[in-house]
Amino acid sequence: MKYIPLSLLVIALTPFYCAAATTADDVDMSDPMAVYTGGDIKAGNQGLGGSLQFSAGKKNWAVMGKVEATNNFDTYRARIFTPNKITGTGIYIDAGKDNHIDSLSSNYATIGVLQVIPVNDKLRLYVGLTYGKSWEENNKYQDTKLINAQFYAKYKIDEKFYIMAAPQYKYGLDGEEFRDFYAELSLGYKIDKSNIIMFTGSTDQQMWLTYKFKI
Repeated sequence: MKYIPLSLLVIALTPFYCAAATTADDVDMSDPMAVYTGGDIKAGNQGLGGSLQFSAGKKNWAVMGKVEATNNFDTYRARIFTPNKITGTGIYIDAGKDNHIDSLSSNYATIGVLQVIPVNDKLRLYVGLTYGKSWEENNKYQDTKLINAQFYAKYKIDEKFYIMAAPQYKYGLDGEEFRDFYAELSLGYKIDKSNIIMFTGSTDQQMWLTYKFKI
């Protein structure tokens, strides 16, 4: 299990590289799980970061793979989402590795389901539930089975501006039992269909500015 995050990075990058150009031009980049090829650059009070995203689609199915780094590239996260374009339901893989705290190297890897819920023309929800494992490479805490509940709510203010809230809750089932709540709140501005700027704050007192682009 200790090598799953690295494996998922490879999985996220490899299959979608050759098919990246198949993404639709009219995709809404402001959606947190939008299927497109591109990336972002971010800077904040915890340093620099960025991400790369690759996608492919065929008929009613699409696949998105994303690899991102934050905290001056000491924290990594890999995600894969396979949504059905009709139902909005898809398999969701989420894994991460965090080295930004000295002497700690925490990891997690989970798999589950994520559902897209378009409430109306302005409000769109994403609800995800995954199950897996969390561990620390230096044995600072016990390995534990993990449930991770994630929620995204994006509200369209007008054609240019939007707000997005993204709370999540991690629940350690055994071993190192823990309850971890984390949330982000973002204000975004669509420069055009291929470029977005976002300002984000989080419950762990981080703030950062993100420039997102589509290739």
